[in-house]
Amino acid sequence: MKKNNIITIVSILIACLLIFATILIIHNYNNTKLQSLSEVYGVVKHVNADSIVVEDSATKKEKTYLMEEQIFKEGDLVSIKAKGDKVIESKVIVDNYVSLTTRPIVIVEENTTTTTTERITTTTKTNKNKTTTTQVVNNEDKDQIILKYLENEKLASEQGGNDLTFKEKAKNGFVTIVDFIFYEGTIKGITFKELKNSTKAKVIYYALLIDNGIDSKFPGYKDTLSTKYKDVKGKLVAEFLDIKYEMCSRSEDGCKQASDDLNLLKYSLNLTWDVVKSFFGYVKDLTVPKIKSWYESFRG
Repeated sequence: MKKNNIITIVSILIACLLIFATILIIHNYNNTKLQSLSEVYGVVKHVNADSIVVEDSATKKEKTYLMEEQIFKEGDLVSIKAKGDKVIESKVIVDNYVSLTTRPIVIVEENTTTTTTERITTTTKTNKNKTTTTQVVNNEDKDQIILKYLENEKLASEQGGNDLTFKEKAKNGFVTIVDFIFYEGTIKGITFKELKNSTKAKVIYYALLIDNGIDSKFPGYKDTLSTKYKDVKGKLVAEFLDIKYEMCSRSEDGCKQASDDLNLLKYSLNLTWDVVKSFFGYVKDLTVPKIKSWYESFRG
């Protein structure tokens, strides 16, 4: 056999080996990629004997996951960690989530009396020989005025005694705060809507601590109040999480402070994910991204 022919055959064999090796490498890489751990949040669409079909909240595409033990129901919002289609770890984030998002949420408000209070901006009229002075409160001042008021109320709730006089004063003070947040009430002539989001979150943070402080001295004190104040803790928590989500999703100033405050509230009020889920009835716009954000705040 000629030398040139031998070289050609060897070259062809080497080329074939290289092609075969490349195919093996690509195949192994694709298998490894497919088997890498992935995490998906989604809604359970179908439940089978050994698998579930989940709609990924990010892509809106459905995927089937194999499960050795069935723990989900159709409509649950779940967190799935899987290798390929095999579930490694799974959690229910919200039971019967679809029902929560589709049912109408109605919050009944009782008839309230609106009291008109004088604005902080004041004008002094004098005769023509004297000057006229006007005090204008800008938005920054409004935030500081309200925060100072709530700080004092929180301090009072912590230092107050166990006598009936303090109880009545504390109850009236808490009613004023709740009306301010939810029922267009005013504090020092300022409304809740006029505040920055970061201030609103801090106001609710203080309100929850004030309520907790009063309740520690007078357990069940809200039972003597009208209906709209009795389950206000759930409504306050839902409102706080709503504002925190809005700030953090827009990268607004105050996001980190609200996150730190949430950690303190979790400890002070013994807030767990199961407790928070019970407050979902007060959320006006219950969406998957929002619930994912709340879940991430509590999973640690």
